[in-house]
Amino acid sequence: MADGMSLSHTQLSSPSSASASPTKLCSKTYKKASQLYLTRRLPESLAILQPIITVSTPPDEQLTNGDCSAAVAPIATAPSTWRIKVWNLYITLLSGIVDLGAEEGKNQFGQREWKAIATQVREGGIWETVVQVGYRGREGSVDAEVVYNLATLILNHSSSQSLNQQRLETYLSSYGQPNLDLADRLRDASDGLQQHRISAANGTDTPKDLAARVRIIELFTLHVLPRNEEWEYAHEFINLSEVLDEERKELFIQTLEGLKEEKERGEMRAAELQRQKDAELERQRDDERRQAEEEAAAAARTQANAHKRSTSDVDSGIEKGSSRSSHKGKGSKSSEKSPSGKSNTRTALSSSGSKGSKKQVKSESRTGQTRAVSTMLHNLFKKIIESVSGNPLSIARTLLFVIGILMAMSRQDVRERVRRITGSAWQKVKSTVGMGVKVSYI
Repeated sequence: MADGMSLSHTQLSSPSSASASPTKLCSKTYKKASQLYLTRRLPESLAILQPIITVSTPPDEQLTNGDCSAAVAPIATAPSTWRIKVWNLYITLLSGIVDLGAEEGKNQFGQREWKAIATQVREGGIWETVVQVGYRGREGSVDAEVVYNLATLILNHSSSQSLNQQRLETYLSSYGQPNLDLADRLRDASDGLQQHRISAANGTDTPKDLAARVRIIELFTLHVLPRNEEWEYAHEFINLSEVLDEERKELFIQTLEGLKEEKERGEMRAAELQRQKDAELERQRDDERRQAEEEAAAAARTQANAHKRSTSDVDSGIEKGSSRSSHKGKGSKSSEKSPSGKSNTRTALSSSGSKGSKKQVKSESRTGQTRAVSTMLHNLFKKIIESVSGNPLSIARTLLFVIGILMAMSRQDVRERVRRITGSAWQKVKSTVGMGVKVSYI
């Protein structure tokens, strides 16, 4: 590919190519470059176009006074037909190169060259290049189709349309103005551009010129200015335009208002979607907060229930241990008190079993009686405390009563009498239990 590019460049730079007329040179270059572009050989197509859109200074071209003539590119002296074709192909080629992207552009052109081309397009430098190289710096002399394609290129690839608006305003204000510089007029006549300047005197001499100017105004008012939020300016420009008839003015204004309404509806939809998104996020945060609170409450309840269960398990364990120890104690006593002098083993086992059961019943009944006595004493002390708190004089009576009991119990005869009464009562209980055992044995 590099050999083909160098060969083409050499052929176009040879003396025969340099001495060829601009028409033949542009025609030959355009055909080769367009074929390469259609086959997506973009680097070769760009290399073919470069010689005719680059300013060169032939050493043998001199004026009669011996000074070198002004350097111009071959495209600047070509007829308008080929000039428009070459520039439109060049603009289209640059758009395709930018569309490649950084990775593919790096592979085909190299990182530095592709970045330079993309910067030239996105920052609008391509417009200045076309004006200076192809039209010698005269903004109003640029062909309308070339202006339209340049504005479309920047509209598609540039994030800001300020430069595009400025260039179009300059072009629309200077289009068709006569050139009052005598040197430029003589140069135009020598280069074959005088006819182009005359035909562009009013900008709308032919239907083609009128259609091209209408297209530029449409692009300017309905695409570039709305991108810059210049709605009022676009409306005023359409109303004051001398190129547009009343029917086109009405159509353009309706289209502009439709674009503005569509933009406002889009902004309202975007705002509504943003509000819905914010509300959804707020609902999600509320749900998460509520769920966290519920989980915390459930964890607290679970912890409280676990604490209650552990407390109840400890209490029940203590009660079971005490009941088992009491049962073991009673069982050992019953086993110690079981008769061992019986000759009949079966009779001894049955009698010991019956006595053990009686002892267990007796211990249980005694435990119940103890609880009842403790409850009675608790209630008695409670009543005493209540009565004492209500009647302070009863403290003295209570103390006298307790002292009397203690004095009575301090006497030997009283203690003996109490012991005899308690012993007789205990003997009666034992005899009653023994009768019950005999009856159960019988």
